[in-house]
Amino acid sequence: MRNMLQLLGGIAVAGVVAAGSTAFTASGVTNSGGFTKIVGGGTTTMTVEGAVLTSAKLKADATDANKIVGATLDLTASGGMTLPTTSTVSGVLKGTDSGNNAATSKALTCTYSSGTVWNCTVANTGTDYLTAVTDLDVSVVVA
Repeated sequence: MRNMLQLLGGIAVAGVVAAGSTAFTASGVTNSGGFTKIVGGGTTTMTVEGAVLTSAKLKADATDANKIVGATLDLTASGGMTLPTTSTVSGVLKGTDSGNNAATSKALTCTYSSGTVWNCTVANTGTDYLTAVTDLDVSVVVA
């Protein structure tokens, strides 16, 4: 499972673009390798609003690689401009939780890291985690 997360972590999501109040939704993650499966099987739906997402990596818990506790996002503003670090980035991971409930949503709190990278995590990584991901929804309000 850890190898799957590492593989997933290295895959760039290309061409996922949205600007202003327009949302882009793709059926499956698109990339040059054609990889559309997410941990636990199935395909993903990704919605990005207000920015350009150039890559996304799921984050596993530090002590248990089977627990998905967030995502690392590489974001730019529309037109390739740098996204202001004061922008508000938020997200939701959807998928299967530890109780095998397939329609679980976990809100992500995102903070600016460096360059174009934002780190997003669930509220409590010890208990608020998913074992499989089907959707990643990201919203950006440029400040």
